[in-house]
Formats: sequence, C-alpha cells, structure tokens
Amino acid sequence: MDFQPSTDSSALDRAAGDVVREVESLAEMEEVFRIRDEVFVHEQRLTRDARHDPDDRTSIHYLAWRDGRPLGTGRLTLHGREAQVAWVAVRPEARGSGLGNAVMEAIIDRADLERAAYIVLNAQDHAITFYERLGFEIVGPEFTMGGIGHRVMIRRGAPR
Repeated sequence: MDFQPSTDSSALDRAAGDVVREVESLAEMEEVFRIRDEVFVHEQRLTRDARHDPDDRTSIHYLAWRDGRPLGTGRLTLHGREAQVAWVAVRPEARGSGLGNAVMEAIIDRADLERAAYIVLNAQDHAITFYERLGFEIVGPEFTMGGIGHRVMIRRGAPR
C-alpha cells in the first residue's frame, strides 16, 4: 500500500473512546511501526527489524486507538482467496482490554468482505486461546520463530 504524506496536522488526533480503522497515511503507518518495534523488537526480541517486511506495501494495516492514543495494530494481506494475518500487537498497558479482539474483528470483517475462503496466521503459543475464541483452529505442528513457539492457525471464511 502506498501512502501519501498527510497534510492534516491533526492526522493522529482521534475522538475519545476505542476506534479501529485502516491506516490511511504515512503518519499512521509510523505509529504501526512504533507498536511493532515496542512489542516484537524490544519486548519479545522476536526480530531486530519490524519495519522492513516486503508484504507491507501490498497489505491493509489497522490501528486501534483508545482515547486518542494508538495502542494496537494488525495487518491483512490478501492472496487471491487466501487472507493472511500478521503483526498483531497490543501495547502492554492495553492488553486484556479488548483492543486486540477489535483489531482482529476488523481484519476478519475485511477478509469476509473480500470473500476470502480462509484466513491463516502464525500464532504465538501464548495467543492460541485468543485466536481460538475468534474461530481459528490449529492446523500444523509447533515451530519456533525468534525463540518463540508458534502454530499455524486457520479460520474458514464466512459462507456466502
């Protein structure tokens, strides 16, 4: 996805409450990267670089805002009738608050709108129950990425 620089100085201002929406500007994409860096680089040490993923340019990115502050993110990449979810993260102070669920619901809604036959993701072991509650099922053996156990999970698309 190519972003145009925002000329609106209030691009990052959001109304009070929770909002999940698609990223629309470079400033918002920078917020996505900040959350990724905080969670995947500094906290989990999963990777040294959460900013240079080649799929970012062709993906749909989401930001979750609470009271004007970006606290969560996730990415949807469409490959024909396959939808792939990646980089789902919520800042520590907002975990357990429902923001991660809201991000995933927005992603699932978009995948369903695009008529994806299924949605696939690599779930960290600690998040498997979270994804199961959203209708995902484990479909493969455990594997390790960055020293963290993961499982491939899949959710069938909504019937049309």
